[in-house]
Amino acid sequence: MDLLTLIGIAVGVLAVVAGFSLEGGHFVTLLQPEALAIVLGGTLGAVMIQNTWARFFDAVKHLRMAFVKAPRVDEASLAAVLEWGDQAKLNGLLAFESMDLQGIHPFARRGLELLASGVSTAVLEDALHRELEACGRTHMAAARVWQQAGGYAPTFGILGSVLGLIQVTGHLIEPAELGPGIAVAFVATLYGLAFANLVFLPLYGKMRAHIESDLRLRKLYLDGLLAISRKESPHTIATRLAGEVSGNASSGKSGGLQDPASVWALDTTRVS
Repeated sequence: MDLLTLIGIAVGVLAVVAGFSLEGGHFVTLLQPEALAIVLGGTLGAVMIQNTWARFFDAVKHLRMAFVKAPRVDEASLAAVLEWGDQAKLNGLLAFESMDLQGIHPFARRGLELLASGVSTAVLEDALHRELEACGRTHMAAARVWQQAGGYAPTFGILGSVLGLIQVTGHLIEPAELGPGIAVAFVATLYGLAFANLVFLPLYGKMRAHIESDLRLRKLYLDGLLAISRKESPHTIATRLAGEVSGNASSGKSGGLQDPASVWALDTTRVS
């Protein structure tokens, strides 16, 4: 689980509340269920109008992407592709029929199943390209729902403030009530801006980064599987794909690959 998302939201909310308290404000003033209902209800309604039921539920379902670590293109994923290339070189593509595909990325598993069925390289490329493009379109469409919510929330915050000010005008003959009434009215604007900039738009950004990372990994698998279908050697595959592997800057190891062949830990005499 990616705790950074939850920590970021918590830090943002605490910063706003702490700043308000330091300026002499009272926390209870920020608790306005009427304003919350206007902002969240209005934003939800606008998003539902703009999307279909399927896309709306996809957005809710794919929200988990913001709270899990994104898949990475690393040396382990490249090593898996090279191992598949070694198996194909030694035993042919039919070796994938008896391979245990559990734990393999669904996109790669689909490609290996196609290889095992004996489809041509052209058919394999077309099928995987279509799946890659469909995945990107579907996931990005779901993520953009949260971007839409980030655009609508501030507007409904202003709407809530206007409604609050309408109520305040009913107390013009009571000057003592104007100050607190206006303060409460503007809480809706605060909710709108806070939800947009602390929740909806950051969630969209996190989901987009997750999707882009997943698509890079799928592209690595696509290129590797096509190379295997063309019966290229694992060393050639490593040379071609090594540039797509991201170095792990957070680890204590040196970044990047020292040599494309170093990722392929099998004896090179087996595929010569």
